[in-house]
Amino acid sequence: MATREELHRRVDALSDAQVERARIVIVDEVDEETSVESILARHGEQRLSAEEFEDHFGDLPRDSEG
Repeated sequence: MATREELHRRVDALSDAQVERARIVIVDEVDEETSVESILARHGEQRLSAEEFEDHFGDLPRDSEG
């Protein structure tokens, strides 16, 4: 198991994109709140309105399950 110092050295060597992915994993592991609202808030996001969803995704195919 890596020590805290080893982990810090490894993180310092990561690219910005890798650090962002690592941060997401760590935050999700440490934060016990897993509601959609909490996850969105941690990432500075918000739910899409029905209109925004439609604008982004259009008419998605539907299966026969309601």
